[in-house]
Amino acid sequence: MTGDYDADPIKKLKLDVGVQTGNSKITTNVWATGFALSEDFRAEFLKEIGNLTPPDVFNGTTQSILKISLLSEPKKVKSGKFQVDMVGEVIVFQGNNLVGEPIGFNKSVFVKVIDTPTLPQISSEFQQTAYRARKAGLEIYKIQDLNL
Repeated sequence: MTGDYDADPIKKLKLDVGVQTGNSKITTNVWATGFALSEDFRAEFLKEIGNLTPPDVFNGTTQSILKISLLSEPKKVKSGKFQVDMVGEVIVFQGNNLVGEPIGFNKSVFVKVIDTPTLPQISSEFQQTAYRARKAGLEIYKIQDLNL
């Protein structure tokens, strides 16, 4: 062993102050990824994620990961619109529980092809964040429970 591996995930944790959404907060990564959502879906979805986000995430005593077990091949719904089914779980780590508690997260995600505008040579951090989320030319317009 080289001694480079540190099994304590709390030691080097960088705390996230989060982003306010209504009466609650979401993580900065969720906020940034939210730019991949269509505007008519984005605000309400992010508020709902905020309602589900435990406040302990922002003081470092709770962490979570999304573990995806299966992503289906895209199924064409209409011209330029596709459905991708995902089977996975959110694993929540609280306090010293390094095993985590899994929560099933099985969803159908609906995406559509979009035109991605070019990023101006001089651009703000917000513009760069939105561009990174949308540069693949796809936008999520709906997420629903997967009918297993």
